[in-house]
Amino acid sequence: MLDFLRKKKRSWIITILLGLIIVVFIAFYGGSQQPTGVTSHVAEVNGESISQREFIVHYQRAVERYREMFKGSLTPELLKNLNIKQSLLEEMIEARLVLQEARRLGLSATDEELMNAIAQVPEFHVNGRFNKERYIQLLRANRLTPAQFEEDQRKQLTIQRLLGVLADAAHVTEAEVRERYRFEQEKINLQFVRFSVSDNLSDVRITDEDVQKFYDRNKESLKEPLKVQVEYIPYSFEQFSGPVQLTDKEVEDYYNSNRATKFTTPKQAKVRYVMVRLDAVADAKQKEAAQVRANRIVAEARGGKSFAELAKKESQDPSAEKGGEIGWLNQGQLPEALDKQIFALAKGEISEPIETPVGFHIVKVEDIKEEKTLSLAEAKPVIMRELKLEKGKYEAAKIADRDREKAASGNDLAKLAQENGLSLKTTRLFSEGEVLPEIGPTQDFYKTALALKAKEVSSVIEGPNAYYVLQAKERTEAVVPPLDAVRGKIEKGLKESKAYEMSVQQANDSLDQVKKEPNLAKLARDKKLKLEETGWFVRNTQQLPKVGELQNLTAGSLALSARKPIPDRIFTQADAAFVFAFKEAQPADMAQFEKDKSQLMQQALAEARQRILLKFKDELKAKAMIEINSGPLEEI
Repeated sequence: MLDFLRKKKRSWIITILLGLIIVVFIAFYGGSQQPTGVTSHVAEVNGESISQREFIVHYQRAVERYREMFKGSLTPELLKNLNIKQSLLEEMIEARLVLQEARRLGLSATDEELMNAIAQVPEFHVNGRFNKERYIQLLRANRLTPAQFEEDQRKQLTIQRLLGVLADAAHVTEAEVRERYRFEQEKINLQFVRFSVSDNLSDVRITDEDVQKFYDRNKESLKEPLKVQVEYIPYSFEQFSGPVQLTDKEVEDYYNSNRATKFTTPKQAKVRYVMVRLDAVADAKQKEAAQVRANRIVAEARGGKSFAELAKKESQDPSAEKGGEIGWLNQGQLPEALDKQIFALAKGEISEPIETPVGFHIVKVEDIKEEKTLSLAEAKPVIMRELKLEKGKYEAAKIADRDREKAASGNDLAKLAQENGLSLKTTRLFSEGEVLPEIGPTQDFYKTALALKAKEVSSVIEGPNAYYVLQAKERTEAVVPPLDAVRGKIEKGLKESKAYEMSVQQANDSLDQVKKEPNLAKLARDKKLKLEETGWFVRNTQQLPKVGELQNLTAGSLALSARKPIPDRIFTQADAAFVFAFKEAQPADMAQFEKDKSQLMQQALAEARQRILLKFKDELKAKAMIEINSGPLEEI
């Protein structure tokens, strides 16, 4: 799940969800109702404290948002890996710095601005007008008083005023965007020579003195880890479920209790999607331009243009490269307002632009699957298996607990296994971080096994499909191996390291030569090297054809042309070094630029604003006095 989130963090579903959870009536940076009895602070920013109380409130809200986003699949491990505490603390410190600077510049929001902003929040409206009772009701539901909420919103508006000033300072010209497009979309073909580590290995000589020095300096890294081998009895839930008998009433009761959650497939829609992104600090004119563009896309799609092609051309979402395809969505998966509009569409229908805090969304429903509920007869095989496994798990736990007590009293594990018709199994020697195929990623098994002393019996360990009782059979403590045992490994590593140094030196020497005489083909002939070509690629690619990823490739580092055919440095991989030279170029399609100019200008402006904001925050942090109090943070 975490990998999915990282890969799809800018996909349309995640983008919409993240946008909707910051709507104005969910205060984020303010004081809010705070737990009592907590008085310490987690950070101090220029003398102002961020209290543990305040942090806890924001942390709890952040966790709730993620729980809502993941619809019940937010595991403790995933929650830990999301690193919410650190990210949240960083955001709160940045917000406090920006707020302090805004106040210093006299940009605090007035009472009138505050009241106007609150009156415009749609969630507080009844029949299109602000309603005080609705306002109080929603605040109460979020455990906020009007005073707390209004103070929060005053801070938000003050921050927004400063961000607006920064946004206004960002400017891009058509000439700048045109030149950037011309450079980035130009295709180039490079010549290169490769200096491989493998080609130099035979020339490397390693002495006994080299090996001894490396061994003496690196004993800690050469240390062989603690290893253990355990015997264990697996108490499989399925094995103990075999004799279980179920009544018709048990099956029927289970079906009735779980019909909606387990045996009903919600209505599904297969969707393609176009996103017209709207910057967080967009003004009314930019919003109007985005709306016009979204309306045009809808008109073109309804007029017969391929929706997939429109998505590839127009969408500002990673799904654009797949023609906007995002697959099947379940009804109820998205926030209610968005969900309602999508599932009101018929098969083949295209939505009007749907506005959210992150932009306008245009959806085409390609197919629909109606909600379906399995009958009791259809669900019965699944129910029987579930209930049997549940009872089998209970029986397995009972037997495992009993056997564990006997084993701890001196009974032989093999005999206990035989009495229950089970098998005693033995692992190979393993160390921390290894995963045994027969056990899988059951971390408690490994943690317990590595902590066992010789012949010690473990507590009962629960896995996804079985309980386990373990006994240590062999334990090898961490030790530095003798030199002779690791000599081969050291020699191999030293040879590869020296061969790599030789490859880098050869590449640098060759680069110096072609800088003086820019003819890589001649150098390759003179040195009997293989001259290769990458083939065509655009400059901002992450991987070069026929080469792959390079360790020190950065934006603009291959800004080669007929005027500058040779780069300033060599480029490397783990097992090779390269010298490149420009060969030829294909100009960018400037007609396409004219078609996409408006979108490219907006994108460049958004990037310019982002750069200004990041630089501004970095400058504030550089001159700020910030103290982190990790103790109270770890207690949360």
